[in-house]
Amino acid sequence: MSKQESRSRIEQALAGVSGVHVTPYQEDGRINHQLLSKVVDDIAQSGVHNIVTGGNTGEFYALTLDEIETVYRLAVDSNRGRSVVTAGVGRSQADAIHLTHAAQAAGVDAIMVHQPPDPFASPRMLTSYIRGIADETDLPIIAYARNPGLAPGDFAALAEIDNVVAIKYAVPDPLRMAECMRATQGASLLWICGLAESWALPFYAYGARGFTSGLVNVNARLTMQFHQALEEQRWDEARRLIDLIADFEDMRTLEQNGTNVTVVKEAMRLQGSDVGPVRPPGVDRLHAPQAHALNNILEGWSSAQA
Repeated sequence: MSKQESRSRIEQALAGVSGVHVTPYQEDGRINHQLLSKVVDDIAQSGVHNIVTGGNTGEFYALTLDEIETVYRLAVDSNRGRSVVTAGVGRSQADAIHLTHAAQAAGVDAIMVHQPPDPFASPRMLTSYIRGIADETDLPIIAYARNPGLAPGDFAALAEIDNVVAIKYAVPDPLRMAECMRATQGASLLWICGLAESWALPFYAYGARGFTSGLVNVNARLTMQFHQALEEQRWDEARRLIDLIADFEDMRTLEQNGTNVTVVKEAMRLQGSDVGPVRPPGVDRLHAPQAHALNNILEGWSSAQA
């Protein structure tokens, strides 16, 4: 496959669903390799277009660098070429470059650069940070943007980096995104909703065709139904499905988003797949009343999809 054909395949996948897999743990806290392989296999079987390994739903910042490299290899092997696989890299620029090399060696298709969580990170220096990573690989790069301080000019600068193919925009402000998109007109740059299904509908209206999902770990069928509704412009159906998952997504925002991964993992446990707790500083387990409420949500989905 030529470089252009590879880029075209990745761009097509990014315009669909980017499913971010969880990282399961054993009772002793180590990564559960067998269960991780099953999680990735299930997501690939569902038809998810892009599998993100080393993402936030996978607890990227709670894993050691060695563990992240292991997760990359397991994800690529378990996918078996069915979906595109994108590896999240980040932390210090040196760590991000190290992980980029490891991800490329594992056989991923693209790199997603996490926005640095450094409290003193400058929005305008994000371009320099990503350029340093891009210089180390010829793989397509997705820039993960979570900072509302990023200005349209910052994205215009990112668009000038040859192998930056997409922006994963995770700021809950579609109007701001549209302004930033206008600044990159003429560039071959995709925009992805980085705030999951809940924000995908308004983002889609502004031109961000793809969206990320942690829900795929729990109910990939629901996610794929929603994506199909967007693609077929069945807006009433899309809104119905958003209403169906609203309580689930709201629960993920508790404790300043500290339950984001916890709700996904607890839902998987309630479905019979105990992937272990969330590592600190995320919330490890839900309280009993919260778990009960979550179980009611899952039962409601079963009734609605019957």
